[in-house]
Amino acid sequence: MISDLVFSERLMGFHKPNSVSLAGRWVLLLALLGVLLPAIFLGYLLQSKWLKPLTILEQIRHDGRLITITTKSATTYFDGPNGPAGLEYDLVSAFAKELGVSAEFIFSSDSKEIAAKLRHGKAHLAAMGTTPPDAARKLNHGPVYQQVTSQLLYRSGHVRPVSIEQLTSGILEVSSGSPEDALLQKLQQSGDLTLDWTASDETDFEQLMYLLDVEMVDYTVADSNLFAFERRHFPKMRVAFDLDEPRPLQWLSAHSKDDSLNREINRFFDKIRGNGFLQRSIDRYYAVADNMTIARSLTFWSFIADRLPMYELLFQEIAAQHDYDWRLLAAIAYQESHLNPDAVSPTGVEGLMMLTEATAETFKVTDRTDPKQSIIGAIRFLKFLEKRIPEEISMPDRLSFILASYNVGLGHVFDARLMTRVLGGDADSWPDVRQRLPLLAEERFFSKLKYGQARGDEPVTYVDNILIYYDLLVWHTSFRNRNINSPVASVQ
Repeated sequence: MISDLVFSERLMGFHKPNSVSLAGRWVLLLALLGVLLPAIFLGYLLQSKWLKPLTILEQIRHDGRLITITTKSATTYFDGPNGPAGLEYDLVSAFAKELGVSAEFIFSSDSKEIAAKLRHGKAHLAAMGTTPPDAARKLNHGPVYQQVTSQLLYRSGHVRPVSIEQLTSGILEVSSGSPEDALLQKLQQSGDLTLDWTASDETDFEQLMYLLDVEMVDYTVADSNLFAFERRHFPKMRVAFDLDEPRPLQWLSAHSKDDSLNREINRFFDKIRGNGFLQRSIDRYYAVADNMTIARSLTFWSFIADRLPMYELLFQEIAAQHDYDWRLLAAIAYQESHLNPDAVSPTGVEGLMMLTEATAETFKVTDRTDPKQSIIGAIRFLKFLEKRIPEEISMPDRLSFILASYNVGLGHVFDARLMTRVLGGDADSWPDVRQRLPLLAEERFFSKLKYGQARGDEPVTYVDNILIYYDLLVWHTSFRNRNINSPVASVQ
């Protein structure tokens, strides 16, 4: 018979292995969970967007910036009176805003360098305002938004060559590494061009135009869109002939597996074509240039060369005292009086800035023919108007409203804004109000407005002209400050 003690010991011995086995099972379970749970979580992450490689478009949005290669030129990116400007600057900035990121620009005019930066991820796109070079063949090409040709340029007063076969003598110069340089190499290899040329590392297109203007070179080459814009700066430049067939202008981006950026670029251009933004952007630069005829350009530069030096320091001193841009004041003076302090109009306005008698009295001008008083009075009047333009109207539209008010009166501008709103336009947009201002001359409209009839087409022309002259003076001073004699020196 088994004693109770032995029974208890056996009982304890019997249960001990079971107890150890249960603990081992828990350890094994925990170990398995320690392996399985991370594996399950990792698998979830791999299937989620967190650990998936970001597309190029997602990476741009994640980084918060769109890096674009461009060149500094009149058709791409330049320092305007209100900050950076240019067609490519405007389009890229709008695209970046669409993506919810900031636009950053880097600059290069070397075709191979541009293609390499795109392929190596140093930039997201190239917006060059010129035809994609041969080095860009393996890149994505966005939608076509303009057509251009390469043109041979010469100076008026010289014999115009009518074909490339006639280019047997003379100095032809372009920028080294530029698309123009590549085109000339191609023409030479094909046997079409026998004239040698100089490819300079130190000169850009504006400097080449200056060298052509002062007859230090005989020819240069430019895309038709660039010449269309720059001809108002160099009114003696002429087109001899086209060097190639029309070519498309397109943005460039690197090939990628996801193609997300290229698709977004296509979507963006579809949108801005549909809502008119693309055409308005093109018109902003080229329509203004088209309005500046050769005759007007020659007249303007002649006055700037002859008369501006007499008043430039005075404009600068007074403008600095009142925190104003002297070039805007000079542009107004040219439009008003052609820089003549003794000018008098049939309606009685007079002086350099052509102030009315009432305006002169309001702003304490005792002698309208005194250039200093006239300029100070004009600044006071402009600042008075600026304070009364609604704050929600921003630059550059704001400047146009101020100038229109200087010309036709603040009340008529407010009437035009009201009429614009009633007719379904944007009363804060100068392009919209600009379209309605001429209606102030029609009784069916002015009879219902507070300030009555006005020749509304006059402020439209007035603003257009001053903005042209202002841009030209900004360019003129910028070009002059590059330690090159101003191109107006050759105007006769």
